[in-house]
This record gives sequence, structure tokens and C-alpha cells, in this order.
Amino acid sequence: MSLSQELDAQLQPGFFRPLSRPSWPVYVDAADLLLESADEGGQLSREETLVLIRDVVAAHPNLALDADEGAGFTDVRQKASQIYNRMLEAHWLHQRAVALGDYQVLLTPALRWTVRLLRELSRNDPTELRDFAATLRSLCRDLLEPPALDPSALDPEAMRQVVRDLLERATHAGDQMHAVETLILQAEVQQRASSTAAETLDRFLVDFHAGDHMVCYDALQEGGLVPRLLAARRVIQETSASPLAKERLAAGLAANGSLSADAAYAEAEKALRALEKALAAIPAKQRIIDGRMADFSRLSAQRYRYQTEMRGRHPGQVKAYMDEADRQHAGKRFADLDREPGMALLCPAVALRFGVHSLAQGRRARAAVRLDLEKPEADESEAALDAQDSIRRHNLYRIAPQRAVRFLEQWVDPAGGRLSTEDIGDLPEDDWLDLLAVLAFERAQPAGARKSVRWKIDSPRRDGGVTPASIPMDRVGEHAVERVTIERLP
Repeated sequence: MSLSQELDAQLQPGFFRPLSRPSWPVYVDAADLLLESADEGGQLSREETLVLIRDVVAAHPNLALDADEGAGFTDVRQKASQIYNRMLEAHWLHQRAVALGDYQVLLTPALRWTVRLLRELSRNDPTELRDFAATLRSLCRDLLEPPALDPSALDPEAMRQVVRDLLERATHAGDQMHAVETLILQAEVQQRASSTAAETLDRFLVDFHAGDHMVCYDALQEGGLVPRLLAARRVIQETSASPLAKERLAAGLAANGSLSADAAYAEAEKALRALEKALAAIPAKQRIIDGRMADFSRLSAQRYRYQTEMRGRHPGQVKAYMDEADRQHAGKRFADLDREPGMALLCPAVALRFGVHSLAQGRRARAAVRLDLEKPEADESEAALDAQDSIRRHNLYRIAPQRAVRFLEQWVDPAGGRLSTEDIGDLPEDDWLDLLAVLAFERAQPAGARKSVRWKIDSPRRDGGVTPASIPMDRVGEHAVERVTIERLP
């Protein structure tokens, strides 16, 4: 069963509709606030729920609401009531009557999981990376020290719990590596926005190499964890190749999830493959991060060069020199300046253009094309006839799908007929070109027909290609060809 089918079985229709609306911040903040304000039983009164939603709507005064969300109302309480109804329709909330006119509002489990996921997505705490090395060390220790995944030492339930715990920790370590790459990309964005060379150097030499993201990088580079990860991955591979280990894990999964024996065995193989993939992704991600760090170093060097050489002291000196020259020689022409002392150019490869020569060059217009027809001369008429004859001969001997259709209609029965080159014998030159078209194509569209004609070519070379002498040869007209069989498909 695919992920979408599993979600369709668990979630009610329209569950994600509030998140697809332009007013999705109201729904997200309201769900977060309701989850924090719920009592020990995970419920609130209907009046308290409306008050909390009203506070969230009031906190987003400029947010565009749809017509069914209270866009036509000016009272915040009416808008909150409409948002509350939309949350009930999406099955985010469940309203339960406890007395006449008294209702309790429950937050559905699916909404709790969704809010928890949204909180994880919004969290950007680099301090969580500090336990990366400890996570990897515990993974390697549990996999490299006995009993590890020994099926003779673990019962089915213990085997299931060990694999599940290892998979969760390996997945968490992979997420931390992804967070490292995200931090490096954010550092690149900040480096591109640096305004001075000093800021560029400070961010590259101090901030970047002292950041929390370097914890994961240093743990892999200096902690010697990469060889241990490779050894741990080999343990997983050996476990995946052990039928006894997979049967023990399948027994634990079957007892815990009420699965059949075949389904549990498939889930066991899937879990071991996922664990191996999670461990293999960490060194692979390290190589990607190495490339990201190299890109950041090159960006910093290019940014520093641009800020010092293109926008630094030397360009400022040149600009100041030109401004001073403009001030001293205001109102003069370049032709007069060339004759003054000290103004002679020392570099012969440089020329100053002034006057009309300094203007932009005009584009040359392309000559107009003559479209009138003239009577051809005698030799031109002969050349045109030769060209027509060449085109006629080209079309005559051209191998096209239409030739294949003509050959099949003449030689092969339409209802699944077969034809071998052994049965053809003598063949005119024009039909020979039709046969080559059959061998070159596999379908064609007859003129005036909607359904295409399809066929299949079979040859003994497929089975006896390594022994060419065993391939039978047939005589077709004046040519010797390897035997092929043409089968017309319905």
C-alpha cells in the first residue's frame, strides 16, 4: 500500500484544506494555541476555544480571508466562528455535547501529529547538533559490540525493539547532517550580503569556522567515526543476508502489529534496508558537505577580491584622479589637451576617441531580400530540372515507414501472420527496399487510417550471436541475408 493510500485510510477528507488556504497562518497559530491551552484530557470548552481563535484572528488583521471564513464580516467574533466551523469540517477539532447547550472540543490525534511536525519544521536550533557525535558513537557501539543483532541471543520482541531504536537514531543523525547543510547555505546567503571586506573576512574566519554546524563536521573528520560507520554498515548487511535474523525480526513484527508471516517478513527486510541506507547516507552527506564548505570558501575569496580590488582603495584613487582632472580642465577639448605638456600618452596601445568618433557605431541594416520571381535562363532551367530529378530519385529510394506498410499488406496476413525470409525467395528491387523499411521500423501509420500497424522482428542471432556460423542464411533476390521472422501484431 502506498503512502497516499495509507493517509487516505487514516485521515478524513479535506484534512489538509486549511493549510492550502491563503489564511493558513490563522489555522496554524490557532491549532498551536489550542494544543497548548488544552487540559490534561486534551479538551477545551467551546466558549474558550472561540475566545482563543478570536485572539489569533485579531493578531492577523491584514490576512485575506475567503468568503466562507468570514471575509464579509467586520466583527472578529463572527470571523472566529467561521474559522471554528472550518476546523470542524477539516476534522481538526471534534465537538462533543456533554449537556444541553454545553459542548467540549477535542483536538484530534491527527492534528496533534501535524502541529508537532510543524513545530519540528520551524525549529532552527543549532545546539541540537551538539549530540551528533554521541548519537553516532552509540550507534557504532550498539552495532559493533555483541550481541548486536545476533538472532541466537535476542528474542523476537527484543530484536524488533533494537532495530527500531537503531533506525530512529540513524534517521535522527541523518537529519542533523541535513541541518548542517542548511546552516552552510544560510551562511552563503549572509556572505553574499556582506558590505565590507572586513565583514567578509570576519564571517569566513571567525563566525563560520566557530559555528555550531562545525560540531558534526569535526565529529566525522577527527573522531574516527567514518571507519566505524562502515563497519557498522557491514554488520547490517550481514544481518540482512541472514534468513534466521530476518525470521526473528519478522516474528517480533508479526506479534506486535498483527501481520501475516509473509507481510512481517517483507517488513523486516524493509526495516533492515532502511537502517543500512540511513547509515550509508551519513558518509555520503559528509562528502556533499565538503563540497558545500569548499563552495563557501571560494565564495568568500571571490567576495573579498571584489570588495578590495573592484571597490577598494585603488579604484577610489583612479576616480579621485579623474575628478581632479575634470575640475582643472573644465571646458577644454581632448584635442587641446593632447598638445599640452604632460598630457602625452605613455602607452602606445591606448587611444582616446573624441568628437564624432566617440559616438556609438550605427548598426548596419541587412540588405532587403527580393521576393519577385524572374524568368530563369536556359541553364538555370536545366539546373532546376536536375534538382527536381534528384529530389524524385531521393523520394523513390527513401526508406520510410510507408514502405513497411506496403510490404506487410502484400506479404503478411493482418491477423497475426508471420513471414520468414526463408519463404520470400525472389524479390524485386522496390520490394527489397520495402523489406529494409520493415527491418528499420517497428510501427507505421497508414494513410487515412487511425490505427497504426505494428510488427515484431525475431532473429536467430539473439540466441546464437556468439557463434555466427550457426546463424542460417537465406537468399532474397540477389542478396544473402541472415534469417529473420516478421510477425504482425494485432
